[in-house]
Amino acid sequence: MYPGLIRYETVAKQQAEVRMSEIGFRVLGPLHVCNDDRRLHLKSPRQQVVLAALLLNANRLVPVESLIKAVWDDGPPEGARHQIQNCASMLRRRIRDVGVSEVEIIGYPVGYTMHVSECRLDATVFDRQVAEGRELAAAGRIAMAAGRLRSALSLWLGAPLAGVPGRIMQQEAARLAERRLSAQEDWIDLEMAVGGSAQVTAELYRLVGEHPFRERLRAQLMLSLYRSGRTAEALAVYRQTWQLFADELGLEPSPVLKGLEMAILRGDPALWRTSPARDPFDGEARVEYPIGAYGGMA
Repeated sequence: MYPGLIRYETVAKQQAEVRMSEIGFRVLGPLHVCNDDRRLHLKSPRQQVVLAALLLNANRLVPVESLIKAVWDDGPPEGARHQIQNCASMLRRRIRDVGVSEVEIIGYPVGYTMHVSECRLDATVFDRQVAEGRELAAAGRIAMAAGRLRSALSLWLGAPLAGVPGRIMQQEAARLAERRLSAQEDWIDLEMAVGGSAQVTAELYRLVGEHPFRERLRAQLMLSLYRSGRTAEALAVYRQTWQLFADELGLEPSPVLKGLEMAILRGDPALWRTSPARDPFDGEARVEYPIGAYGGMA
C-alpha cells in the first residue's frame, strides 16, 4: 500500500461494510435477495427473470409486454399476462417472507413498478459511487476518487445476473459488465496517477486477457509497465497488440496506442508528469496526469 491511499482504503472499507449489510437485492453477480442470514432461493426461471427485470428498472414502470418478452422472448404462451401477474404476486409474498424491508411491487393496468430504497440495491449503490468517484477525479481529488471507485467495484460478486436465463437477460448482463469494466479502467487510471502503477499491473494483465481488443486496457498496461521500470515488457505489449489486431481484425492499433509506443521509445517525460497541489478540502495531493493523452480517462 502506498502512503497516500492508506486513509482512503480504511474509509472505503468501512463504507463498503456498511453498504454490504444494508443491501438486500443483488444483480452484480448471481441474483440474490437476502436479509441478514435469511436468503430467498428462487428456483422458478420465470420468477428470476421477472425479479431481475424489475430490479434493473427499479422505481420505474415496467410494461407487462416487456416482462412477457423478457420471460418468453418472441414465443409467449396463451395466458402469459396472467402468469406474469402470478409471478408478481408470488415475488411479493416470498420477499416479505425473508423480511426484506423498504420494497414494494405495485401493479398497474399496464405494468409493474418495484419500489426499492437506493441503499438496498447493489447496482444503484454502484452507479452512485462511480459517479461520485468521477466527480472527485474531475475536481482533482484523485486519491479519494480512487478509493470511491474501489469501494464501488467491491460490490461485485461475480458475473452479473449469473444463472438468470433468457436472451434479454444476457443483453442486460452484458450492459452491466460494460459498466463494471469502464469503472475498472477509470479506477486503474486513478491508481496510477497516485503512484500505484506496479500495484495494478497484475490486474491489467488479467483484464487484457479477458478483453484482448480493448485498447484502453492495453494502453494502461503499457504505461503501468513503463512506470514500473519494465520498458521492454511495455514495448512487447505493443508488438503483441499490433500482431493480434493484424491477424484477427486486419487492422493496426489506433494512433493513440502508436503514440504511446513512440513516447515510451523516446522516454517522454510526460509519461511521468504529475503536478501536486494541496487540496484544501481533504489535505491530499491533487494530481494532473497525462493518461488521457495515451488512452485513459478523458
